[in-house]
Amino acid sequence: MEENNIVIVGLGVGGFSALKAAKKASPNSHITIIERRNYDMFSPCGLPFVIEGIIPDPEDLKHKIPTDSMGVEKLLLHELRSIDADNKAIKVEDLATGTQKVIAYDSLILATGSEPFIPPIPGARELLGRGVYTISCPEDTGTILEAAKGKKHAVVMGAGPIGLEVAVALKVIGMEVVVVEMLEWAFPKAIDKDMASGVSKALKTLGIRSLMGKAVEKVVGEDHIEAVEVDGETLDADLLVAASGVRVDISIVQDAGIEVGRFGITTNMGMMTNVKGIFAVGDSVEVTNPLSHRPWSSQLANSAYRQGAVAGTNAAGGYTTYDGSLTTFVSIVGDLEVAATGFNSFFAAMYGFDVVSGKAKGKTKPDWYPGGEDISVKVLADSSTGKLVGAQAVGKGAAARINVVAVALKSGLTVHELAEVELAYCPAVSETYDVLTKACDFAVRKLNK
Repeated sequence: MEENNIVIVGLGVGGFSALKAAKKASPNSHITIIERRNYDMFSPCGLPFVIEGIIPDPEDLKHKIPTDSMGVEKLLLHELRSIDADNKAIKVEDLATGTQKVIAYDSLILATGSEPFIPPIPGARELLGRGVYTISCPEDTGTILEAAKGKKHAVVMGAGPIGLEVAVALKVIGMEVVVVEMLEWAFPKAIDKDMASGVSKALKTLGIRSLMGKAVEKVVGEDHIEAVEVDGETLDADLLVAASGVRVDISIVQDAGIEVGRFGITTNMGMMTNVKGIFAVGDSVEVTNPLSHRPWSSQLANSAYRQGAVAGTNAAGGYTTYDGSLTTFVSIVGDLEVAATGFNSFFAAMYGFDVVSGKAKGKTKPDWYPGGEDISVKVLADSSTGKLVGAQAVGKGAAARINVVAVALKSGLTVHELAEVELAYCPAVSETYDVLTKACDFAVRKLNK
């Protein structure tokens, strides 16, 4: 395979996957890594568990990549400043010295990630670092843990995966926690309101107050946060963690003539942008949803890993494709698993699907076998074709059921076909009539009416 001069900007999971794939596809290609942090890479999904104490040291989340033995040039503390697509070169700045240099490329992979977003709430940005915090890197966990010492009241803004995992962590270390979510239920992008009732119960059991369908209107304090105002109520707050989503800086790519869509940098099935030789992966990209065949965003590590593998292979002269993301995810609230794949009812309707649903509650083991735990599963299917559109699960073993549905979605199965899939049974592990099969049967009955 022809040798390439490949430059990868960003060493998150997408950049790392691209590096491995490029090296495999073309071992003799010269690869340069540009990373703005002073360490190789880390696992952002582990951050809440550092706060909780499950992971004892934030340094455990950092991972050293053996780039020297791989024959890869690595420039840490360097940041992308501009892209000259016509001359196939980028300008980067050494953050330690302030000097800039130009690096030529044959193929460029942008894996620049995203940054936490703080809504324009009065007082929030003014008190950033003085009681108001985001969580996006290992250093943030130490800052939050230090801020929590001897303090009592915490507010978490956002009821997505990171928000709720952080809320649980703060509760575990002894704080009184309130979660505030603008939309009407937890995990609103992934599950439906009826499924989220199990999450609300779990939060209540943990002693975490949740205010859904409400917004933080003001952060109160002079030199340090003192309270937050939510829907006319004043909540005591010694610290506020903003877990209200992320944003992508696309100014550099736009200046280079790279097209940007609704969700991020536009890419094709090879993860290439509209500019030949420039690829993009991870949080910053827009891909195609395999269910709607329309633009979609999946800011998940598992999606970024696959995207990086495709971009790295193609940048090195190989050929492979990425057919989009089903946004298959799992999170945990205390001991409660919450998982989903495909569309929930909101997104299904937004993309023009008229769906029927089947919802079932059950146990992870037969009633007569000790240790069974509750689980709920909901499947969504297109009313005209019966094809699966999505699924959600809450409870022990949620991820296992959702992984089955993810395969079914990828394979284009109908809910009838999934209902007939033979799932493994042993009383110590599962029920004879699994709750996933039961949910599919309920949906089939509606389709047959």
